[in-house]
Amino acid sequence: MSRKARLFLALVTSSIAVFASSTTTAATFPQKPVRFVVGYAPGGGTDVLARVIGRKLSDMWAQPVVVENRAGAGGTIAARLVAHSASDGYTILMITTNHTVPSHEHRDLNYDPIKSFAPVIEIAYIPSALLVNPSLQVSSVRELIELVKAKPGKLNFGSTGPGTAQFMDMHLLMNAAGIKMVNVTYKGAGLILVALLGNEIQLTLQPITAYLESIKAGKLKALAVTGKVRSGLLPDVPTYSETTALHGFEGSANWYGIVAPAGTSKEIVRKLHDDVATAINTSEVQRLLSVQGFVTVSGSPEQFAKKIANDLSKWSNLLKTVDVR
Repeated sequence: MSRKARLFLALVTSSIAVFASSTTTAATFPQKPVRFVVGYAPGGGTDVLARVIGRKLSDMWAQPVVVENRAGAGGTIAARLVAHSASDGYTILMITTNHTVPSHEHRDLNYDPIKSFAPVIEIAYIPSALLVNPSLQVSSVRELIELVKAKPGKLNFGSTGPGTAQFMDMHLLMNAAGIKMVNVTYKGAGLILVALLGNEIQLTLQPITAYLESIKAGKLKALAVTGKVRSGLLPDVPTYSETTALHGFEGSANWYGIVAPAGTSKEIVRKLHDDVATAINTSEVQRLLSVQGFVTVSGSPEQFAKKIANDLSKWSNLLKTVDVR
């Protein structure tokens, strides 16, 4: 056999071995505990979602799925950790809408929100509600818009900071309505609730479940919800588009999904996707998540990649008109 033939045979054999190894690895994955990193504090919606899915995956895999909270900087601390972790499927990250908001406050991310990750699956989304203190004496989005136009720059809204999804989504609303309000930054949803109940701020835009008890108790008034359809948690509250004041405007729902470090094999990504999708669609998980207000999604990794890219483009375009310093 010639030298070229031997080299060719060795290359083919090596390629077959690599393919067989990756396939076998995917077929037997996982063989040790999986670290599920969450960029937010325990007890919040992102953490709850991760723990519900993590418990189901632990049962399916007969391996522990350890939820690890690395809170801070809008999820970027956790994202940086996972971006520089081994690409073997044993470290995965829960991301939210915030992952696609390119905040000027976090220019030195030390990772790329697209290139540093392998999208696995979009898990769920929660519509947001536009909430006001009842003392504001408005009962619709149209009335709110009229009030803000009569008092430009006089009403305050609460968010968790410039560049976060709440902040950016409120600016989408202001741009669509042609109004201007002042942002007041708080460190968490709990502090925003206290400020809103105390009338330190007049309104906020939050995931429905965050303040559902206060809404149902009449302490807060929901004027509208984001998305194409009404929420089952607030069936009497119209969507933005239904209010006629913002016909065609949907706002932005808070979505949640899983990514792995870039370079994770397609076989492992597909295994993760299929198993998470199976977990999501069990009656047990559906019941637990619906109570929390989540609407489940289980599209392909390619669909999730497209969503991430589209949202990055949307927020980048908005940042051209918004000062987030």
